[in-house]
This record gives sequence, structure tokens and C-alpha cells, in this order.
Amino acid sequence: MSEVIMKNLIIPLIYPSILGTVLTLFSFYASAHGYIRMPESRAYLCSFNDYLKEPKTPLNNDCGLGPEYEPQSIETQKGFPESGPPDGLIASGGGIERFSPLDVQTPTRWHKIDMKTGLNTFTWYLTMAHATDNWRFFITKNGWDQSAPLTRSAFELTPFCQRDDHGAMPLIEVDINFICDVPADHEGYHVILATWDVDNTQNAFYQVIDVNLSN
Repeated sequence: MSEVIMKNLIIPLIYPSILGTVLTLFSFYASAHGYIRMPESRAYLCSFNDYLKEPKTPLNNDCGLGPEYEPQSIETQKGFPESGPPDGLIASGGGIERFSPLDVQTPTRWHKIDMKTGLNTFTWYLTMAHATDNWRFFITKNGWDQSAPLTRSAFELTPFCQRDDHGAMPLIEVDINFICDVPADHEGYHVILATWDVDNTQNAFYQVIDVNLSN
């Protein structure tokens, strides 16, 4: 078989391989949406890259490939607490396999962010824009079980902070900041659940933040 014929056979084999790689990368970036970068969420603290796509050392380890490379993709049905992820699977967005390590819950498993109660700024960083219904923040109850996977019964089901956007489209690759009044009667280890409900789909994005509160 001539060299020319061999090249003609090899090239068609190479092109699908390259195409597959390109499609995989496109799928990765197309699935990107947003995460809480300040105070750093559980998923973002697992990530090997910061919001500027620069390498960083994760403070949460053994999180699985999902949080390590795409903390922005924790997405499932919107409407928490009436709908949304099932109890026990809240941190992973409903048990998405590549995010399932996030559902492990113990008093010591996750790095905690020191935070004062009262007014605090929470920052969503968006990697893809979606028309937005609302942004909400929930906090665990006093006396919640720190050793059990997160359930609705662990949370105060009235958000302590909320903004309704009524279908407005946010900008992409920018910080969306919220000044929220963290309840003063909470102290010690708590989990804050942040939800971003998309307006024109049935989905929302979920982030949990492990905080150590003081007054």
C-alpha cells in the first residue's frame, strides 16, 4: 500500500478523534453557569482553578471531578423548598454523580469560612448568563444535625435574603453581589444554601457555603 493511500486512511481516523475532543471541550464550557465565589462555597473550595481561571490550591479535598473542575454546574429543578433536590442530596444538586461527594456531611469534613453575623456580601460569579427569576439564601437552623446529609428539616425554610429579577438577564463573567443580613441569633457552624432560579427553564443552580458564625 502506497504512502499516499496510508495517509488517506489515517487522516479520516484522526479527524473524528480531534472532533470528539473539541465536542467534549465544548460540552464542558457549555455546561458552565455560576457559583458562589465569596464567601467561597463548598464546591468552589474544591476547585483547582479560581474565577480568573488561574490555578489555586483547593481547601476542600477528595471532592470528585465535578467540583474540582466545574463548580458552576450544580443544576437541578428549581423551586426550593417545595421542589428542587431531594433531601440528603441538596449539596450535589439532586445526586448528580460527579458532585455526589458534596453530600457527605460531618462537623469536620469541610473547610469553614469565618463570618460575622449581620450584613455580609455574597457574590455569585456567572460563567453563563440566564434570564433570572430570583436569587435566595437559606441558613440551617440552630441545633441542626451536623452529622447528617442536608435536608429541608435542617434549614430555616424562609430565606434570610432574596432578590427577585423578574426575568432580567444578568451579565456574563461578572460578579453579582448581594448584601444580606445573616441572622444574629446563629452562631458556630452553619450551612448557607444559595439558589439561583432561572426564569425561562425549570432549573436552578445550587451552592452550599460552610460558615463559622460569630457575633
